[in-house]
This record gives sequence, C-alpha cells and structure tokens, in this order.
Amino acid sequence: MDELEQEMTPLCHICRHYGSDKGGNHLKAGDTVHRYTPAYHEMFKDRREKVKNVLEIGVNYGCSLRMWRDYFPKAEIYGLDSNQSCLFADDRIMCFAGDQNNPYDLLKLMDAVGNETKFDLIVDDGSHEPRHQIFSAAFFVRCLAKDGIYVVEDIYPDCKPELIGDPILELTRDHGLSFRWEAVPTGRGLGKAHCGCGCGQGEQLVVLRRA
Repeated sequence: MDELEQEMTPLCHICRHYGSDKGGNHLKAGDTVHRYTPAYHEMFKDRREKVKNVLEIGVNYGCSLRMWRDYFPKAEIYGLDSNQSCLFADDRIMCFAGDQNNPYDLLKLMDAVGNETKFDLIVDDGSHEPRHQIFSAAFFVRCLAKDGIYVVEDIYPDCKPELIGDPILELTRDHGLSFRWEAVPTGRGLGKAHCGCGCGQGEQLVVLRRA
C-alpha cells in the first residue's frame, strides 16, 4: 500500500474522493477498477487551468464527471449516455441522452453544446464495443481543440490496440483529417482490469492527437 500511496497524483486523490473506477489500486471497491488516473495526470498536469471543455461518453453514477470538474477548475464538463436515468446537471456539469453509435444523437449533442465548441479532452468510457469506439472517435476527433486529446478506455484486447487505433485513423483520413495514435500502458488494476484475452498483460489506453 505504501508504494501505491507514493504514486498518488492530484487526480488520483480526486478520483478516490468521488469513487470513480478510473483510480486503480487506490480504490478498494468494485470488481473492476482501473489504473488510469496517473496516465491522465501525466497528460494534463501542466495545463489543468487551460482546459475549457471536457466530454465523456458514459455517465453511469457521474463519479468521473465530478472528478473532471474538480481537476479542471475552469472547464465545462459534458456527459453523453444512452441511459436517460443516469443523466444529471450540476455545477459546470451537463449531461445529454444519446447513443455513441448513432450519428444523429452525436449531431444533436453538438447542436446542444454549440457546433463551434472544441474539446480539450474527450473520453470514451461508453459501451466498450470496438465498433462503437471506432465510430464515435471518427466523429468526435474533428471536435478536438488544437492540443486536444481523445482517449478510448476499456479496449479489447488490450494487447492489440491497433485494432482500435488503425481503423480510427483510416476513417479520419477519409474526412481529410490528420491524427496520430499511441497506446499508453496503465498496468493491471483490480478485478477484471487487465487484458481480457487471457495473455496476462495489463490494460492500455488508445490516445489520439492531431498529427
């Protein structure tokens, strides 16, 4: 436990406070708890106050949305979920109903937040279905700010991130966009938070940035 405490970042502490499953071994609840927060902190630790808009696909109990709200003190936080019963509004948080695999729902979301809105961070923690992840990424990457980052969580299998990253790049090229992707290893978390193919490896995030 001492080793885990030493790697605690400011985002890890906020994650623990709200009980988000992104906090890895810093939490002891739930059968699947990831170790994503150190990676996110590394991406944004030097520009937290410059982040203006964050979108997360997947709302659930709203823990992660509240985590982002506290971590990015000047950002508006938006959530998208197909389950209307989990939607809520709070200080600097607004949620919308929509299916991440339905282009009309994604267009409605952008109409609601403003088509000129650019996101500094977009997180896909939605259906976890590869075809949905690829589709919504290809749609939303055009909505990234200049130095924005798009992150796909819960990929399958984690040991083959190219099955997600490469198809997204192909689709964005079809739209005349230029992006690059990388796999960011996050290690094993708790419960099922490891590569699901049985290879024994840890998890990875697929991270897209403008080329």
